[in-house]
Amino acid sequence: MSIQTNLERLAHQEIQERNLINHYLPFRQQRNKPAEYDFDAIAGDVLSSALRIKLKQGYSLESFVERARAAVSSKLSDDSINDFIDQMYFDGSGKSGLFKVSPEFLLFKANSAEAGASKHVCRLFRSFLATRQKEIPLLMNEVNFLEAELLSELQENLTSHAPDSTEVPYLPFLAEFFSKDLNFLCQHPSYLLQNTRAFLGLYNFLYSAQLALNINAWDSTPETKPLYFILDTERASVERKQVRESYPWLKEKVADLFPILSMLEYFNQIQEKNAPRYPLWRFVEHIKNASSEEQLVGVKAMQEFAKNYCAKRGVDIPDQLPHSEASMVKFLTASAREIFSKRGSSQFTVNSRVVNAFENEVAQHFVQSRGRSGRVLILNQDYLLLLTNLAVGEREQLQFQQLLEAFKNRGIWFDRQSEQALINFYERVGNVERMSDSGDAVYVRKTL
Repeated sequence: MSIQTNLERLAHQEIQERNLINHYLPFRQQRNKPAEYDFDAIAGDVLSSALRIKLKQGYSLESFVERARAAVSSKLSDDSINDFIDQMYFDGSGKSGLFKVSPEFLLFKANSAEAGASKHVCRLFRSFLATRQKEIPLLMNEVNFLEAELLSELQENLTSHAPDSTEVPYLPFLAEFFSKDLNFLCQHPSYLLQNTRAFLGLYNFLYSAQLALNINAWDSTPETKPLYFILDTERASVERKQVRESYPWLKEKVADLFPILSMLEYFNQIQEKNAPRYPLWRFVEHIKNASSEEQLVGVKAMQEFAKNYCAKRGVDIPDQLPHSEASMVKFLTASAREIFSKRGSSQFTVNSRVVNAFENEVAQHFVQSRGRSGRVLILNQDYLLLLTNLAVGEREQLQFQQLLEAFKNRGIWFDRQSEQALINFYERVGNVERMSDSGDAVYVRKTL
């Protein structure tokens, strides 16, 4: 269904008793304890979409182990080695040794991707990859002759798979970088296996943060917004205003996610499970470029929806509603924020739990308390090296200022003090070449 069709039906959407979100948000409200993401399952689902493959119907880890054991045993002259092979690859419920052979074995984990909190993250990354015109190739990992047998058994039981998603990415710029960075990792399978959780956790955070910073900028295509980090080894002195203000500002914007996205569900026909889902900015973009007749239909539909929505949620409706698409969207988003800002209401409680989930589940590795400076955004060494390798990509090296620009494109910004700390860190690691004392003449290499 088209955006215009969704708009025309907006006036007739039945407002449900409770507010909910089914799309665009990779986390939900935190209840008794933080949710746990199964990043192996998420990785399996992501690789299935990226490589355009999946397990054949009925093929399971158990059936693979049975057939792989038989295939390997038939090529061994000494049966006593079988026990050793079992210990290496097949023993234990996790079969941990097997999953270190090649990223493709993570496909066995994909069946668990729709459980718990993981399903929301999977849906997000699936929408990123569904926009690609072709699959991402995976280079062959270096394997021994036994592992080659295991890999051959798996590959004989794979079938083609086209990623499917009803969601048009809310942040196209980040979807593009995610696909690009995943493509790079697939050219380095061992590095991918070592950094699967870090990569997916990083992008889950970057998306959630940039979504929050863009959620009210619905009058234009989303773009990366400044969000200042420091290295976890740096001091966050009080005079560093950009560093001190970034996390409080981000948390304030995160509080707008649930109100606006739950309202957006109605724009996308909340009761139609298979209807395409569009970001709010796409609706505004469509109306701006539509014919006069379509614009009038869209504005009138939003006006009728506003009356129903506000009446159901107990929000005062002005005698005269706005007559332009931008003013109507501004009114609706403001009304949604008002609904969830009333202290003591169930909506306020739900939204507080959503913000807690962001802090304790999504952002837990990227936030630290730093005394008088309060809570600040940080990057530790592992995330910094991963991000550096992704930014340099297939190139041999990248000029330092270009590297900083690549970080910004993905949603990570540094002030001047942190820039110097970065150079010092790279010099200690040994992956920097300094042509002069200026940052313009510093080049950073990958650590792969």
